[in-house]
Amino acid sequence: MKNDQRMPTDRIVSVKRLCKRYLRGSVWRKRVPVNAVNDVEFEITAGRTLALIGRSGSGKSTIARCVTRIEKPDSGQVWIDGTDIASLSSRDLLPFRSRLQMVFQDAELSMNPRFSAREVTEEPLLIQARHAEERRDRVAALMEEVGLSPDWMDRRIMHFSGGQRHRLALARALMLQPKIVVLDEALSGLDLSTQAQIANLLLDLQRAHSLTYLLISHDLALATRLADEVAVVSDGQIVETGTSKQILTQPVHAETAKLVASHKIKETKLASIMSTAQ
Repeated sequence: MKNDQRMPTDRIVSVKRLCKRYLRGSVWRKRVPVNAVNDVEFEITAGRTLALIGRSGSGKSTIARCVTRIEKPDSGQVWIDGTDIASLSSRDLLPFRSRLQMVFQDAELSMNPRFSAREVTEEPLLIQARHAEERRDRVAALMEEVGLSPDWMDRRIMHFSGGQRHRLALARALMLQPKIVVLDEALSGLDLSTQAQIANLLLDLQRAHSLTYLLISHDLALATRLADEVAVVSDGQIVETGTSKQILTQPVHAETAKLVASHKIKETKLASIMSTAQ
């Protein structure tokens, strides 16, 4: 198929026929290609949130890595703000790094525990050789915006709680004023109360900065709270899309029905725990 040279829609993110394959095997077994992502397509309107939902191994995180060009797709198109970045060289990708940022699953592993909050969050500005005073002012402003005291900027990461590290990860992602933020299981590992706080913060930041989110999650409850649209991923393919309400109340695909059933079981358990605690 001929590769289009213009973005096919006015969406800020448009993914077309995305494919990614890996070779699996060992020195004892023949290595065979496996389709981790197979012919995936989706679009996101500026200022909106799309959630990719699926069980572990479904391919949703591989999609995120291809969209951010952490990994190069084998084929397909990834249109970001009007440009297909799927086949760009590392040098040509540089202007897009500031527009497209990613928050990873484990905030602790993505930060050196011996670094200070300032050293961790200002790193993108250091790469761009910004002045020290500008870096410090930007760190202070973003720490305050994500609910952390600027007085803590010289405190080491090891002295922050898990929820506070997630807030620092968000501050770092926003340092270069991106248009698009990819959240790869960014709230996993947190207790329900902290998850709710970070989810509300994400919504506040989205409104304040007109952010577009691509949310990767196995948690349907979280996805339906944050996302305008949900896409269910199974075996490297999107098998169903719809609004949060449609997915919860009218699941069509068998995989979606399983996710909804698990979600209802979780909600029932949570209600029981809360009732017992009263």
